[in-house]
Amino acid sequence: MIVHPLIRVLLATLAVCACSSKTDEPAAPARALNFPISISARSDGQTPVPGVAISLGKQLLGTTDGSGSASVTLHGAEGDTLALNVKCPAAYASPERPLVVGLRQLGDGSTRARFEVECFSLVHSVVVGIRADNGPHLPILRLKSVVGQTDEQGVAHVLLQAAANEQIALTLDTSRNPSLLPQSPTLDFATRDSDEFLLVTQKFTVKQAPPRRVVARAIPTHL
Repeated sequence: MIVHPLIRVLLATLAVCACSSKTDEPAAPARALNFPISISARSDGQTPVPGVAISLGKQLLGTTDGSGSASVTLHGAEGDTLALNVKCPAAYASPERPLVVGLRQLGDGSTRARFEVECFSLVHSVVVGIRADNGPHLPILRLKSVVGQTDEQGVAHVLLQAAANEQIALTLDTSRNPSLLPQSPTLDFATRDSDEFLLVTQKFTVKQAPPRRVVARAIPTHL
């Protein structure tokens, strides 16, 4: 059978069009899946931080519990990447960058993917050891409030909460002990950016009472 050349060209063109139509069809959208993850929040001292909010955009996904952990479920396609916002409680500074999570299906029997975030403490614990020589039972003031008192040996330990690099002033109140010098001295120091223990000393001298003046009494003479 002899095929006319024009018919051959037409058949070839139809075949090319058929192949192109199959290639140009849009791919079916990837099916959305669930991706459970666990997030652990720690302070810079590795202490669990509760109350850390985890969100995606404006949607709150979960909040860490008393152990500093939160379990959330993300939705998307395999291979997607999501940026989660981390907001720490008021006593901590939140991370500057979001937590970037890649959505991956784990193998059978695997636990949920785990991620860690860090909240930076804005308030630190400062233990101040005070030794006041010759200063027993003196109230210790901070901002005019009593925060401790020296014992009979003039020793005290005071626990303070302070921000990093904060200037602290503690006053040893001698208003009830006018014989002590100096009167109501102030102990100044600056905190660091971590928990710490400080030892400060203050030496008092006891003002001696002036000697009692003895007036000679005249002894009468009997004639």
